[in-house]
Amino acid sequence: MLYGVQYYPEHWPKARWAVDARMMREAGINVVRMGEFAWSVIEPQEGKLDFSLMDEAVALLDAHGIKTIMCTPSRTPPPWAFDRYPGVRNVDENGRLVNYGFRYTVGLSHSEFIQLSQRIDRAVIEHFAGNDAIIGWQVDNEIGMNNDCYCERCRRRFHHYLEEKYGTLDALHEAWGSHFWSFTFTTWDEVPLPSYSPQLALEYRRFLSSLNVDFTRWRSELIHALDPGKFVAANFQSFSVRHTDYKQLAKVIDLNGMNDYPARSPELILDFYRGERGTFLPLEQFTRLLEIDTGPGWMRLWAYMAIAHGACGVNFFRWRCCRWGAEQLRDGILPHDGQPARRYDELARMGAEIARIGERIDRTRPRADVAVLMSYESRWAIDAGTLGNREWDPAEDVIAVHNVLRDQNVPTDALDPRDDLSAYRLVFAPRLYSMDRRIGENLRAFVENGGTLCLTAPSGVVDEFNVNFDTPRPGPLADAAGIRVSDLSPLHEPVPLHSAAIPGLDGGDASVLADEIHPVTATVLATYAGGWREGLPAITANRFGKGQVVYVGASLRGDSLIALITHLRGEAGAAGLCETPDGLHVYQRVGAGERLWFALNYTDEPLAFTLPGTWEDILHGDTCAGEVQVAPLDLRILAQEGA
Repeated sequence: MLYGVQYYPEHWPKARWAVDARMMREAGINVVRMGEFAWSVIEPQEGKLDFSLMDEAVALLDAHGIKTIMCTPSRTPPPWAFDRYPGVRNVDENGRLVNYGFRYTVGLSHSEFIQLSQRIDRAVIEHFAGNDAIIGWQVDNEIGMNNDCYCERCRRRFHHYLEEKYGTLDALHEAWGSHFWSFTFTTWDEVPLPSYSPQLALEYRRFLSSLNVDFTRWRSELIHALDPGKFVAANFQSFSVRHTDYKQLAKVIDLNGMNDYPARSPELILDFYRGERGTFLPLEQFTRLLEIDTGPGWMRLWAYMAIAHGACGVNFFRWRCCRWGAEQLRDGILPHDGQPARRYDELARMGAEIARIGERIDRTRPRADVAVLMSYESRWAIDAGTLGNREWDPAEDVIAVHNVLRDQNVPTDALDPRDDLSAYRLVFAPRLYSMDRRIGENLRAFVENGGTLCLTAPSGVVDEFNVNFDTPRPGPLADAAGIRVSDLSPLHEPVPLHSAAIPGLDGGDASVLADEIHPVTATVLATYAGGWREGLPAITANRFGKGQVVYVGASLRGDSLIALITHLRGEAGAAGLCETPDGLHVYQRVGAGERLWFALNYTDEPLAFTLPGTWEDILHGDTCAGEVQVAPLDLRILAQEGA
């Protein structure tokens, strides 16, 4: 298991490096990540490469038993690059040239940047290729952040993208509805930058995302060619970030990486960035955040939370708080003075544990029969449309559903709606606003083969071009859902619900938005109990093939959502692992002949739960049965034979 830190040798005197390496080794560190901001160290002047600093650091760490994940450094060019090649800079939505000095102020499609960045990245990869101290690579850092560009050169490249995708202007006109507002083009060059057209805005976001994927693909392929046998990773950002479709980016790398800052990110992010791969690596794992008050225990607990969700290790950000720049009061294991303090003690405690049990954990993976689905395209389509309401972001419903499943200790995968769903009993697809043919066929097949699918409003509203369907909603799934949706409106205030079919739902609230539902073959499970919608369907269910589609015509929260999910789990036979008190969550990883339960207590009080059968506590080496206690801000890792 990888147990590491982010290290910046360029920040510290060389005399300090040996001290850092010794302290890392004593804390159980076996890997560091470095190099993503080192372009000016490696190429202080154009064409004059100097790898001596990085070479010495890699060798010194290796001598202490610490391997390196090396990053390509090209997205943060030195000042000389901006001075000599002003064309590398990007342009914001208002047409203003973005000043350098912050990270990532380059246009990925600008010819000057392409030439400079590929030159430095090739040099770095060629230099370190074959070095056994390098166990893997990370392409740059936070790919796509602040790289959106709206200059004329990007517009011209966008025209080539459109021509390659659509082939003819007639095909584009047909897809986009060019007759609206006289939006018909006679040449590709007439296509403007994003404006009021939801179709144009969605396609430009796809284009920008594809630039980020192409940037990564070029480097990934070069690493595989020059340094075969090493993994290639990239660190996906917070779930609030929409600039890149990380499901597409994952296809051009070997290991999904991520930034894991639980104090400001939903737990869903761990399952979603794990995706179909079954494992992932937090390349930036929480140590501290200036704006978050976290005492002893949280750093270790949240790191184990990532491992419980399937991580193959953790890499803490970062080894030592930086003394300079925009992050000088931010994250770090060591404080600015470089002396060990409580976070180092916590690091060492977990390091000793990982040294004992890491290999055993590595032999397991998460396994689930429930999944939640989300597509970036649905998020982009809502953003690009005229809705203009971030409260309608599909992620909000996805997070809410995932949180309830987590609280009920239900192992859950988080996937793209095009992923293989054959292993699941119950699938939630909240606010699946955009549906293409593949999505429709995939979800229909899941239901026909016996699965329970839960959709929430607004689902199946537009196709892949952000064009409203001219058939009943929810689009390709209308017959499977057994309903026709005729309208969508915001709910300015929560509306009460009535239900005799779903225990615990009667008297609950619907909120945020509401679909106007007309049952065709579906059964009504809940109705609105107030306002002009009183008596109208709010939740329906329809048998289709061997399975069923449940359609929730609004957003549910709190006890209402708990009641719905509990009901659907019972219908689908999707059991939770066990019952636990509030604040104690249990996660599962399964391997050949063994399963592991991670019981994490997120409260300041000891909590207990009851185990089914006899288990081994692999952290403490004792046998457990019946009721077991978990100390405050602590965990138990329990093993049982069988899968």
